[in-house]
Amino acid sequence: MQRRALMTFILGGTTVAAGSASAQSLVQTLIDRLAGTGAGADVFVQIAATGNNFEIESSKVLLARSQHPQIREFAQRMVEDHTMLARELAALPEATTRVPSALDGQDTTKLITLRDQTDVDMLNRFYVQQQVEAHEEAVAAYQTYAQNGEVPALKAYAQRHLPMLQQHLQAIRALQLPRTE
Repeated sequence: MQRRALMTFILGGTTVAAGSASAQSLVQTLIDRLAGTGAGADVFVQIAATGNNFEIESSKVLLARSQHPQIREFAQRMVEDHTMLARELAALPEATTRVPSALDGQDTTKLITLRDQTDVDMLNRFYVQQQVEAHEEAVAAYQTYAQNGEVPALKAYAQRHLPMLQQHLQAIRALQLPRTE
């Protein structure tokens, strides 16, 4: 089941825009509501795995086309860090049956939007905005699961990597500031 459909189903039809404060709250509410059911772990792994995949793929698109040094540096770090996170998550026995094999529909749409940008400045802007939204969601999910997760190995994974994701969010927000190219 795709991430958005799962969230909508569990929250009784409530939907919000990705990247908004409400989306962060939605992720926290979703994991909290599922805590103790085993499904909270499923949702966390789904969000973490698809998030890692999106970070890697979108950053590769950016690296292939952009010449902006700070954004390229950030994108290279995303490929390295999220590849490591994806490998570690996939290696956890508690996650192996829960890890999705591909991007979800929402992330696929974002990736297509990014690839379709013909203007490099717009590519940079879309990439930065997408990274802010993706990291806000990731931080919310990791923070919630780090505090309330029911599977110890996944909770430890979330606790261990939350500071790195918070650093990513801080770094990409700094790139949102007006810049000259």
